[in-house]
Amino acid sequence: MVFGHTCDALLSPAARATPLALAYWQARGLTAPLFMIISGWAVTLSMCRARARGTEVVGARLARVGLLLAFGYLLRLPGWDVQALLSGDLPIWEHLLAFDALHVIAVGLLGAVVVLSLVRGRVAQGLTFLLLAALAVAMGLRSLSPLPTTLPALAFSQALGGTSTFPTFPWVAYFFLGATIPLIAGDVRVRVAAGLAAVLVYLAASAWWSGFAHMPPAHPVLVSFRTGAVLLALAACEVIPARVAARLSPLARSSLGVYVIHVPLVYGWYSLEGLAQRVGPRLPFHQTALVALAVLAFSFAAERALKRAGAGATAAARAWRARFALRADALG
Repeated sequence: MVFGHTCDALLSPAARATPLALAYWQARGLTAPLFMIISGWAVTLSMCRARARGTEVVGARLARVGLLLAFGYLLRLPGWDVQALLSGDLPIWEHLLAFDALHVIAVGLLGAVVVLSLVRGRVAQGLTFLLLAALAVAMGLRSLSPLPTTLPALAFSQALGGTSTFPTFPWVAYFFLGATIPLIAGDVRVRVAAGLAAVLVYLAASAWWSGFAHMPPAHPVLVSFRTGAVLLALAACEVIPARVAARLSPLARSSLGVYVIHVPLVYGWYSLEGLAQRVGPRLPFHQTALVALAVLAFSFAAERALKRAGAGATAAARAWRARFALRADALG
C-alpha cells in the first residue's frame, strides 16, 4: 500500500506508460482487498484466541473501532479551508466524511465483534460472515442517488457509497471473507481444499481479465477474482520459513501506525504539503521505488519511536500514581 500510494503521487506520465508500470497498476488492484482480508483474518484469529466472551468481547474492541474511525477522519481533515468546514460547506464536508480503508476496517471490526459474541459455533460464525459478505456485495451493486444536503444524511450516504474511495459496500465484504479463514482453517485438509477452491476461482475469473477495467468494484466476478488471487498469495506465504516470518512480524504489528504516518508523508495533511505537492508526478519507476522504501522505513521507525515514547509515558504515569498512593497511605 505504501508503494502504491507513492507511485500514485510521484510516477511521471512517461513512467506510467511503461510495461512494468502498467503491469504493476493491474496488480495494484489487489492491494486494498489484501489489506481488508488480512485485517479480517487477524481480528477473528485474535478474538478466537482471547479468553473474553460475550459482552466482554464488545467492550474490549469498541475502543479499537473508535481509534480506527478517529484516525480515518483525522487523515481527511481539510485544513486548507477550516472556515468553510465550520460554516457547513457541503463540498468540504463531503471530503471529510468520505470513507477510506480505515473506516471500512472499523465497520468490519464492529461486525466481527457482534458475530463472534452472539453467534455460537465456528460453522455458524463462518456462515454468518459469508452471508454478510454476500450482502455487502449485493448492496454495493445498487444505484446511487445524488448526495443529500444535510450533514447527518451526507455522513450516512458517504459511509454507504457517495463519493467515497472505499465505501462500506462492497469493501467490507473482503473483511468478512478474511474473517472466515481462521474459522475454517483448523484442519490441514480444509486448508488444502480452500487452496484448491481459490485456484479454481482464480482461473475461472481470469477469463474475464480483459473486462475488469469496466467492472464496478462490487461486481461478483471482480470480487471473486480478487479474493482468489489474495488467497493464492497468502497460500504462497506458507512456504516462508518461520524464522524469516518472525523477523518481519514487528513490521506487521506496526501496520496501523505505518499506514497513518505514510499517508500524510505522501499526500500531505491539513495545510502541510506532502511528496505529492513537493515533488509531484515526475520520477521514473526505479526512483519512485526507492522513495517508497524510504517512506516505509521512516514510517516504521517513527511508529516504533512513538510506541516506545508512549510506553515510557505510561510507565512513568503508573510509577507516579504508585508513589502518590504510597504517600497518601503514609499520611493517612
